[in-house]
Amino acid sequence: MASKAFGPIESDYAFFMTHATEAACDAAVYERELKGFAEARTSLRLLDFGCGAGDFSLRLLSMLNWPPEVLHITLVEPVQHQRHEAARRLAAFSRQPIDNHECLPDVQSPLFDVILSNHALYYVSDLATTLARMTRRLCPSGTLLLAIAPWDNVLLEIWKTGFALLDQPVPYYGAEDVEAALTANGSKFRRSRSTYQLLFPDSEENRLKILRFLFGDELPRMRSSRLLGEFDRHVRGDHVAIYTHSDHFTVNAAGESIN
Repeated sequence: MASKAFGPIESDYAFFMTHATEAACDAAVYERELKGFAEARTSLRLLDFGCGAGDFSLRLLSMLNWPPEVLHITLVEPVQHQRHEAARRLAAFSRQPIDNHECLPDVQSPLFDVILSNHALYYVSDLATTLARMTRRLCPSGTLLLAIAPWDNVLLEIWKTGFALLDQPVPYYGAEDVEAALTANGSKFRRSRSTYQLLFPDSEENRLKILRFLFGDELPRMRSSRLLGEFDRHVRGDHVAIYTHSDHFTVNAAGESIN
């Protein structure tokens, strides 16, 4: 699978995050899944895989309000300056130094109570290997929480249209691929769905911001005029209003449901 460089499209990604309710909806799902998780724990190790600049982790940890004296945070993010910014922003949530890595830590690192990956698995080089490594890094009572859009998500459908213009399949993963990989490695999991809205003032530049966020440096190879038209059916007055959804996977290391 192809990787995706987020450094050059940071402002376009920020535009998406500002105008979408996706993060709020995802955080609400995780908050429900993790209700009471920190109770009676003297240590709680959290790994955030694909943390970016820490925007989502900041939102979620503010909601969870876990005791900073017990929380240990590890961040994984390939873009160095984003990873360091995330560590700076999240420092107040832990009394321990925040560990950060370019890729998943090796097997010598401590096991984790919670591993979180919020909309990062699209772009890994090998999904099955990544998920297997994540599940192996869970402690016996640990929980793996994943969010990723399915192939009938409106934005992933635009992916399919764009890459079809290049006569090639989408070089990324979707929720169906995650389900298949978890099933293949014998993981016990629950899959659920959350809906969200993307709403922004309609203009060619704003449509291009979303397209640059979706395609990155592949966009110049495509017919952007064709892709701009993908938003037409979502126009409501002077705004583009897209209503779509993401899927969530909860994997418990013990194979049991979380109360």
